[in-house]
Amino acid sequence: MRSTLLLLLVFVSGAVNSAEFHISDEVLVFLHTGPSNQYRIRSNVPSGTMLTVLEHDKATGYSRVRLTNGTDGWVQTKYIDKGRSLAQRLPEVESLLVKSREVVKEQADALNLLEGDLAGANDRQAQFTAETAQLQNEVGRLKLKIDGMDETNLMGWFLRGGALALGGVLVGLILPLLPKRRRRNNDWF
Repeated sequence: MRSTLLLLLVFVSGAVNSAEFHISDEVLVFLHTGPSNQYRIRSNVPSGTMLTVLEHDKATGYSRVRLTNGTDGWVQTKYIDKGRSLAQRLPEVESLLVKSREVVKEQADALNLLEGDLAGANDRQAQFTAETAQLQNEVGRLKLKIDGMDETNLMGWFLRGGALALGGVLVGLILPLLPKRRRRNNDWF
């Protein structure tokens, strides 16, 4: 049982050593020479300082750490956060924010351009719709005119034909009534 607990402790301490840690943001922590505040203070550790956790003492709530300059000591575990500090991440976030703002500005400009194009297209569509309606009215008017012309032409032909037939009948009736010319008695013809 003891050997299993010892193996588990070695495994957990190995896992603790492999991760990045830092002092919590917004605090100033004291680095002690032992695992409590009863030990001498070795130095101040500002927030955001990167460190390596060497071991945890759950009984006292302290962890033994090594700073990036090689100094070892103990700090309260509650002031240690996993990962990189906000001070280290802030420049990256600010850079991403600047890039995001540029993208948003480019997209807003593109959107304004597209909205202008859409308004122009809508105006052209309205103009084409009005022209189409006007042309359809003109086509309808011309069809009526053509239909009227066909009837007028038909009536004109009918009247001309009737007049010609009437003229033929009149000529046929009048010609026999006209006096006949006398023929000469000339045998030459």
